Amino acid sequence: MDEQDSKQKKIVYAEDQESIARLVEYKLAKDGFDLILMKSGENVVETIIEEKPALILLDLMLPIKDGLQILEELKAHDDVKNIPVIILSVQGEEDKILHALNSGAADYIQKPFSTSELATRIRKALA
Repeated sequence: MDEQDSKQKKIVYAEDQESIARLVEYKLAKDGFDLILMKSGENVVETIIEEKPALILLDLMLPIKDGLQILEELKAHDDVKNIPVIILSVQGEEDKILHALNSGAADYIQKPFSTSELATRIRKALA
């Protein structure tokens, strides 16, 4: 796999719930994705700027810095503003979903979710 292929398969995932993170990591690794897991909102933006992944998965309720703050910072940064972001959140209120989508998220998936559905949505976002 050349460097371009590896960039197409790299995903940064910010998730503070270990069980969900490991389940997603297992499924996406089976599908050929390389996951960089982050357990809080700290340094997520810096990591994304450095790694320039193909896609970003963000939980909204993260310690230190929440997912919406991170999303808004990413969309304001020229180097990474076009990387698709999928929000994964237990928050299912319409105003939260619309705020995330209007702030630049490519998709919003409410927890609990199917890892197969997530993988399909990731492939669609990367197409």
